[in-house]
Amino acid sequence: MPHALDTLLTWMGDSRLVLPVMAALGLLWWRRHPRVAYEWAAVLGLLAATVVASKIAYKAFGVDWRTIGFFTVSGHSALAAALYPLLCYALVAGAGASPRVRHAAVVLGGALALAIAVSRVLTYRHTPVEIVTGLAVGLVVAWLMLRRWHGALAIPVRATPVVIGAAMAAGLAVWLLPNVPAERVLSHIAWRIRS
Repeated sequence: MPHALDTLLTWMGDSRLVLPVMAALGLLWWRRHPRVAYEWAAVLGLLAATVVASKIAYKAFGVDWRTIGFFTVSGHSALAAALYPLLCYALVAGAGASPRVRHAAVVLGGALALAIAVSRVLTYRHTPVEIVTGLAVGLVVAWLMLRRWHGALAIPVRATPVVIGAAMAAGLAVWLLPNVPAERVLSHIAWRIRS
């Protein structure tokens, strides 16, 4: 995989970029439908807990399923699968797109999440089982939100700059701020738990 493409896909699944965009979505939904934002926060909390628990279990206690190549849930895959289908849907729904275009937007977001996940395997950061698990966790989040709140997820066109601004600010932060890999932080936490 070309280095530039790997870097781009890694950034697009990086929590430093994805979480601010998720927060911007939550803020926009909260202003119009607070219950949507509360549920979004709740399912994202469960997603994060699942990813962190799998990583701590492996790093602190050696819990894995080595025979199938499963060690931890891929956080990049889970975050991308939770965000991009919903983001694409919300943007086109806010523009008044037809149901067919909305469906295509969800598929496009899912394809982007899949590309991010596959890049994790091609660069030997995760196994196929780990990305499939991450994609499944993230897609369940996206599916729950779409199934329950599809009518309330649209982001008005006039609010699109908020999402774009959050993505640009987060992208700048990813570029400028020192990289503190979550893996290193979780390894330190696991070490503290073990000792």
